[in-house]
Amino acid sequence: WFLSNQRNFARHDLDSRQQFCGPLTKPINHHYISSSISRLGSDTRLFGGKAGSGVEGIVEVINEQSYLTDLDLDKIEESIRIIRDIINYPTYDVVLIITGDEELREMNHDMRGIDAPTDILSFQNLEAIEAGELFPPEFDIEDYYNLGDMMISVPYVMRRCEEDMKDAVTSLEAINDNRTDNGDSSNLDGDNERGISGAMSTEFDPEKRIHMLLVHGMLHLVGYDHIDDDDYEEMVSMEEKVLKELLVRLNSKTEKQKSFLSTA
Repeated sequence: WFLSNQRNFARHDLDSRQQFCGPLTKPINHHYISSSISRLGSDTRLFGGKAGSGVEGIVEVINEQSYLTDLDLDKIEESIRIIRDIINYPTYDVVLIITGDEELREMNHDMRGIDAPTDILSFQNLEAIEAGELFPPEFDIEDYYNLGDMMISVPYVMRRCEEDMKDAVTSLEAINDNRTDNGDSSNLDGDNERGISGAMSTEFDPEKRIHMLLVHGMLHLVGYDHIDDDDYEEMVSMEEKVLKELLVRLNSKTEKQKSFLSTA
């Protein structure tokens, strides 16, 4: 995979406290990203196919963490396949690395100049014509049909779950105690966040949050962003649509799955 080193790309995370927009601090070269991912545990050569080819792209999920020992990798792969189908790129490959803070910090620093971990990073492989529509690969070669790579830090997600749960408890206590300036508790309902951030604000299970983060990460891979207000509105609207459809498809599989992500 190679992206011209003259192009500027934004690398994305969901944490609003670390939003980044604009050019990278260094030119982006997917050989570098691929070699970094190889160091993290994979040197698999992937082979996708052009749209309409009938060749389903490969989904590679690399688990390099031990914080969630019972993480259902098959279900995570299934979610990626469903999301990929919803956004109309079922023949393109995707790589997900599930890892820890240090790996996200290292990549965040190298590619974005931010020396801190985050929840998810997305590395878009192909330029977008517009949000949701990518330019086809320059050459009709199997392994060029690749949406890109994502990385998720499990300990970061776990910490945010704990922090958000504490915030939710505090808000509920304030509502119950009627602790507002005007005696009205209506302003304690939160910031009314939308999209994946809004869905995660009431979901405190780290594994379920990972599935939600996949929606955000996959949309970045096909050109969605939140650089300005219009981009944000477009992206969160699509996040809500994709998450709703993901839930429907996951829940239609088996009785056991009917409660999965039900709080989203």
